[in-house]
Amino acid sequence: MSLKKTGLFVLALVLTTVILLGTNLPGEYRLMYALQDSGHFLIFTILTLFALWLYGKNLTRSIWPVMSLTLLFGIVMEAVQYLVGRDPSLYDIFMDLLGIVAGGVLYCGFIKRSFSSHLSILIVTLLTLVAFSQPIYWSLAYQVRVDQFPRLINPDSFFSRALIEGSEGGEIRHIDLPRDASIPADSGINSCVYVTLAEGPWPGVDMQEPEPDWRGYAYFELAIYSDQVADLPLTLRIHDQGHNRRYEDRYNRRLLVHTGYNHFTLPMHEIEHAPSGRSMDMANISDVKIIAAQKHIGRGFCLLTMGLR
Repeated sequence: MSLKKTGLFVLALVLTTVILLGTNLPGEYRLMYALQDSGHFLIFTILTLFALWLYGKNLTRSIWPVMSLTLLFGIVMEAVQYLVGRDPSLYDIFMDLLGIVAGGVLYCGFIKRSFSSHLSILIVTLLTLVAFSQPIYWSLAYQVRVDQFPRLINPDSFFSRALIEGSEGGEIRHIDLPRDASIPADSGINSCVYVTLAEGPWPGVDMQEPEPDWRGYAYFELAIYSDQVADLPLTLRIHDQGHNRRYEDRYNRRLLVHTGYNHFTLPMHEIEHAPSGRSMDMANISDVKIIAAQKHIGRGFCLLTMGLR
């Protein structure tokens, strides 16, 4: 093992460490987080291919020792992330493993030529699709978000529902509307997001990353169907990217949901002027929540649609 090869490999490990620990993609968006995770695949594909290129000729029988050491390096990196206060992830290790396999396949197909280069390309293409399945998923969800705007939520659309999740104890599921539900015939709504108010501080539903630019619209509209016998008080919360997490720095509106179909039309100027001491940044809305107090745990409601007009 020459000193030159050792120096090159150490340099590659240092560069990989700097990239893994010191690089964050801009923006706190689910697509960016997914790309950050999938980036492990590309990094470890290149690292493995480079390591095998350096030391492959010295391996008389198998490339597994180099691949195993590369995986060990990935595991160590996750442990280091924990020590420096970042979030380690088994999913990152899985991405590392896919990249290591891809690097090994490329080496065998194009350098060692132990099997067909065409087969190598096919395998690596499939591995790449698996590794980037999450960014592809979120890209499709964002495209649906753009296409359906100014409608914010369409329960009938799988990718529209991808942007909705339970909030602080809320549990959500997609259901067909009851046949006896008194929904306006011209609504075109066939299903809903049913929100169960489960155990939590403020259970409900959260739409993170709605289409952010709400300028030019006069009203915010919301439709809810309730299968509850008694009225259900809810709170609508809307904030922008500059929100400081204080109550007075966002839009808060109490909604009293009656049994059956409920439609709310709220003036946009109230949302814009809701924060104390400033105006809401209507070009950068970042979150919409519908929540309930803990005393209503065990109850639920159907979110039918949400949009701007």
